[in-house]
Amino acid sequence: CREHAETPKILPAFFPYSEHLHSGSSDEPTDLGRTHDNINWACGRCHSGERPRYAGGMSTWNSTEYSDAMRGSCYSELKCTDCHNPHQATGHEWSSTPAEDDARCIKCHEQYASEESQAAHSHHQPGSKGSQCMNCHMPRINEGLQDIVRTHTIFSPTNFSMIHANHPNACNQCHTDKSIDWTIESLEQWYGSKFNEQKLNNHYTDRTQPVALGWLQSENEAVRKIAADSLFRTRSAWDQDTTIQEALINALDDPYLINRQFAQHGFEDLLGVQLPDHGYRFYMTPEEREKPMVELRKLLRNGFAQTMVKNDE
Repeated sequence: CREHAETPKILPAFFPYSEHLHSGSSDEPTDLGRTHDNINWACGRCHSGERPRYAGGMSTWNSTEYSDAMRGSCYSELKCTDCHNPHQATGHEWSSTPAEDDARCIKCHEQYASEESQAAHSHHQPGSKGSQCMNCHMPRINEGLQDIVRTHTIFSPTNFSMIHANHPNACNQCHTDKSIDWTIESLEQWYGSKFNEQKLNNHYTDRTQPVALGWLQSENEAVRKIAADSLFRTRSAWDQDTTIQEALINALDDPYLINRQFAQHGFEDLLGVQLPDHGYRFYMTPEEREKPMVELRKLLRNGFAQTMVKNDE
């Protein structure tokens, strides 16, 4: 590695080697080059670990991308460097376009190269958000970089564990105003998925209400955080729903500091207000938040009401 750092034209070995090291695995020489396994292993040395997980096994917060990747599909062929430049930071904004992202998937999944096959598979208009591979198979359920980012576990939106547990599913992260019954009806019709009625009834107190509303009221702090993020990203879907508005305002009083931080930033971006100007800061104690929350409820309700009137005009 030192030779490569000092002279970039000298390629590094992607496997430990030394005259004093013997793997003992076979008589075959060890491949030190840029093989699929070696590249992913090199990334995995830092990007591995254990985090709290969703019911489907995906980590709720970041820096364990390799561990998450190994729990999902596609990495028997996919390399980390197919999407990431190891010599450049990802940055706050993902640099690839949706079309470039989809093209990486289609390199292997050639059966979805045509717009007709994409529409038949996704049941969404080609080029729309619902047709983009990562929105369905790598949804934003991972907290990192002061943002909600995509999981590196590649999985199906029909994932039974996630849906049965009332944990975030890709469908309702976009369709935040829809119920779980609406979602499972679509998944059953499109993909033949059959869900367990008893498990659904055990985890959904009201199967006719918007799923995102239930997520906001979840006992799981990660689920609440994803609910707020999904709602802030999909304002037009629930703009007239005052029940969701009230539940989202309550996110500013969430017992978890990081959830309050995301909620504060979400409201500031959504309504163009600065909450510290009204006495609120996400790191306040419950007692310190009590008085500002009274004012904020009035302020934010009024902000919602004004935008509702504008949308009706």
